[in-house]
Amino acid sequence: MTRAQPSDWCQLDLQGGLKHESNGKDGADSRNLNIAYLRPTLTLGRDDGLQLTLQPRVWAYLGEMNDNPDITDYRGYADLRAVVGWKRGLQLSALGRMGRDGNHHGVQLDLTYPTMKFFGSFSLYLDVQYFTGYGESLRGYNQTTDELRVGFALFR
Repeated sequence: MTRAQPSDWCQLDLQGGLKHESNGKDGADSRNLNIAYLRPTLTLGRDDGLQLTLQPRVWAYLGEMNDNPDITDYRGYADLRAVVGWKRGLQLSALGRMGRDGNHHGVQLDLTYPTMKFFGSFSLYLDVQYFTGYGESLRGYNQTTDELRVGFALFR
């Protein structure tokens, strides 16, 4: 009988990066945002079984924010993503964040399922997404919204 090693059911990763968001418009309607972030990831569960993943992320805003000077009040400086499901199957993720003063929350839920594999582990995912709260868009970040979307995603 073999015993499971900690590396079989527990994994810790660290990701850092730069993220650019844009609403794709020109002129007075144009909005963009740049951040630098760090995101540790803790995954519990075997690769072929049910897993729980926790991903806190902290960030700093880069560059000028003249178009959205108070976006930190609504998006803050951190979020937390939790994912439960199977690596190659159904997954439910929840992403939550609060504004700078602990108010103006936003929550996004994604239910994803791989629909087809192209090669290796590359899949196309059916994604049902629900968002409620503040900070969902760069133009209306200071207004509360409720959005339900269904579509396909290349990544989850």
